[in-house]
Amino acid sequence: MYTGSRLIELLELQHQRRSQSGLFKKDTFTIQWRAKVGSFPHPDVETIVSAGEPCGAWRPTQGRPEDKRNVNENWERLRVLPLNGYIPGASIRGIVRAWAKQRPDILSRMYELLGYQNNDTITAGKIEFLDAWPDEPTKLTLDIVNPQQDFQVYHQGQGKPLSLYTLGNGEDYIPVTVAIRGIPGRATDAEVSEVWGWVQQALSLYGVGSRTASGYGTLKFSDSFRLTPDPDCAIKQFDFSLYSQGSAGPNMQTMELRPSHWRGWLRSWILRFLLGVMSEQDAKKTVGELLGTLEPETRKGCVRLQMLKGSTWGDSSSGQPRFYVWKGKLQISAPKDILNKIILPIIRFAVMVGGVGRGWRRPLHIFHMNNGHAAARGTLLTLTHKIKNPNTHQWETKPYGLPLNAATWNKAYQDWLSAVQSQWPDRVTADNHNISAEVFSPNTCAIYAVPGPDSEPIERQEPGWKQADDAEATRGDGMYLIYQQTAPRNYKRNPDIGGNAGAGNASCSWASIKRVNIPNREQETDCQEIVCLFMGGQTPNSNHVRSHFLRDLGNMNGAVHLFGVQPPTNP
Repeated sequence: MYTGSRLIELLELQHQRRSQSGLFKKDTFTIQWRAKVGSFPHPDVETIVSAGEPCGAWRPTQGRPEDKRNVNENWERLRVLPLNGYIPGASIRGIVRAWAKQRPDILSRMYELLGYQNNDTITAGKIEFLDAWPDEPTKLTLDIVNPQQDFQVYHQGQGKPLSLYTLGNGEDYIPVTVAIRGIPGRATDAEVSEVWGWVQQALSLYGVGSRTASGYGTLKFSDSFRLTPDPDCAIKQFDFSLYSQGSAGPNMQTMELRPSHWRGWLRSWILRFLLGVMSEQDAKKTVGELLGTLEPETRKGCVRLQMLKGSTWGDSSSGQPRFYVWKGKLQISAPKDILNKIILPIIRFAVMVGGVGRGWRRPLHIFHMNNGHAAARGTLLTLTHKIKNPNTHQWETKPYGLPLNAATWNKAYQDWLSAVQSQWPDRVTADNHNISAEVFSPNTCAIYAVPGPDSEPIERQEPGWKQADDAEATRGDGMYLIYQQTAPRNYKRNPDIGGNAGAGNASCSWASIKRVNIPNREQETDCQEIVCLFMGGQTPNSNHVRSHFLRDLGNMNGAVHLFGVQPPTNP
């Protein structure tokens, strides 16, 4: 089981005995989450590939029934494969080549040292890449992908999770030994050192395996290592804190925050924004260019996401019902203008109106079910970032979001719209007022700040959290509105507004509610709730339940309109 790492040790010893130690380089990289690798029983569709290559479609190939990738069945029968995972040397070489191709100043040098092929000749390289094996034998474990776009944005029914297998279990870090060596008589010590620097940068920037842009295969080299983005690209790093009712992977009983939760969060919010200014076809095309797509054809995106775990990870509260907390870092990288003018403004809005993962449309609260049992619901997400104080020139940590005034919200949106018009002038069209989907634009959604609550659902002094004694006291006026049972509205569990997560045919709520710790001075509450209502093609003056909800929002004492549509003046 230790053959791979033992081979590296023996080759290094051989170079040392021949006084050629400069031709051999190795070090330890750490897989932070999971790497998507080749696996049985589906090795042909779940293979580890270069970070520069798009991965294959999720749809099974002809002749393979869909049920062979049923998550529940695989969890019961084959949650761990009887295989030890590794990273092929060819994959590492491919990642380095993909990294070098983004840098014209070293492209010819890369061909010289790593070799190349054209129509007439094949030129061998001078550097060999060895397979990278975990320091301890590590099995391949079951993972899932769970398409959510149709369910979350279009309200067209639940997506079906599909199985795949990965190196790593999503919980433990995996140290792997990466090594290269120069071919004696052809490579010099300096050339090996030069390529080794490429390896460090490429693996740290891209990760390893397929779906690295979604956070799979993230590699960490060392705390002191300085990462250089691709040319004309930028990296934005956030510190995040997520309190949640829990998020899961293939096992619904094991809470697991995943990079794919963040990826789905970002993808759905980008789509919501683009649907407001483009045709549905162009909006989906643009999302594919930004984040990649698998079907009907594979396409590599330009936006990358990585999640780095913090010291607090998946900790649970002391009492029932359970709340969970994750704290770590979120990195988003993209071409500078795309990142700064398109992606980051969307994130500012998204973090103000909801959370991430399961229950993101509700603030963290306790819910009493019909059987009398209490359950945890919702999320509490905060993002912070570091900015330099112009007066002191010191770095300070600040919340990432928007202040609660309409002028700032509208200017932020208009600045974003101008950037989109500049980037894709031939795609921007009139607002899609009538599309039956969650569309974020001034004419298709409404955002209000409403008073309350004064009590938080948990006392957040880790360890030993405890829940609030009075569940209703943890709800502000937005939550009270969605929960009240006043016929004929009955907003809660109404598929046309409140959603229905408790039935077999689950439906999303058309309204999201986020608690923010900003006092409402008019109503003298310590907190406020941000209510975001997607009209879903309904007009403010119609007789639809979402239009009634909008009017109730507008009539609420202390409600402040921040963005989007408003109810008619004389309903």
